[in-house]
Amino acid sequence: MNNFDTLFPNFLNQCTEMNHVLTPIAFVLLAIGIVSSTVTGRRSPSAYLRTIGRTFAFAAVLAYLPTWSNEIATTVDSTVRDTLHADPAGVYQQYQKALAINKGTGSTSGSKSWWDVLDGQALFEAGISIILWVLGFIASVIVFYAYLVQKFILYVGYALAPIFIGFLAVRTLHSIGVGFLLGYAGVLCWPLGWGAASLLTSGLIGFMTDQSFLSLGSVGGSAGYGLQNLLGLAALALWLISSTIAAPIIMQKAIATGAQVGQALATTAVVAGSAGAAAGVAAVTTIASGGGVAVAGAGIASGGAAAILGAAEASMTGSTYSPLGNLVSSLGGGMSRRPRRPKKSDPTGDEAVRELLQRFRN
Repeated sequence: MNNFDTLFPNFLNQCTEMNHVLTPIAFVLLAIGIVSSTVTGRRSPSAYLRTIGRTFAFAAVLAYLPTWSNEIATTVDSTVRDTLHADPAGVYQQYQKALAINKGTGSTSGSKSWWDVLDGQALFEAGISIILWVLGFIASVIVFYAYLVQKFILYVGYALAPIFIGFLAVRTLHSIGVGFLLGYAGVLCWPLGWGAASLLTSGLIGFMTDQSFLSLGSVGGSAGYGLQNLLGLAALALWLISSTIAAPIIMQKAIATGAQVGQALATTAVVAGSAGAAAGVAAVTTIASGGGVAVAGAGIASGGAAAILGAAEASMTGSTYSPLGNLVSSLGGGMSRRPRRPKKSDPTGDEAVRELLQRFRN
């Protein structure tokens, strides 16, 4: 998934060259830190030793930053994939596995004939599987570009690292250097955000594959099972796309500032869900008023874009208010409404324009 070095083969060499050019600045700042700590009065021998020890530690971070960052990134990525089994692109496989477990067909599926498979439930679940496969493909594209962005941020951070690591030695600039290292560590831990988001994804898949309604053995049970899957699919679609985008940003913010990951993910889910619900209501209203399926589809698309933008903004700001999401949703809502026909008394539309201007002023 991580093909940044293949796509941009010379980028790391350029960043390394820039790092070497800026390294003398780091040594100058380290020297300034030692001198400033020495000239301050009443310094004990242990304080001098601590200053020298910190200086050697900062120099070690500067020298081994790329090696340590590569090891941390590899460890985090393998832990999330192999131990936590968190992969936004594997939602289709998760659904199939959970469905087989809940239906109890793990060992008896081979005894079914092809005619038994062609029932309403199997066709319905096959349609759900196709939609989840598409969602998984979209999530895989997002994850692919997220890894590219992660590598770009890490390489640029490595190129500029001498300046900020040098800041660690200067007391007045120490907080800036700490913020840089925390932000760098947050970018390394991006995949952990997908691991946290996968907890709700697994819960939604378990809700969709629950066979409680089917045990009733009636038409109402089948209808309940279908409604259960449709609700779960709508929630899963919004959550999967929005969390795949927002979870890495939330994890980085949590490491850099100590923000609560669960609270930020819940805010993301609320923003994405409200935008998606508004788009669904607008689409139903449009179809009911005779606006057409195509216009309703535009409203749904704008609602999905509003959900994604809102989730991204919520992950960065921590607020449930999304100006961009509201703007896109309002544009989609405007597209979903049927255009008004001009009045016979106002064929040029001048009166309608004056009414709009008056409403805007009020």
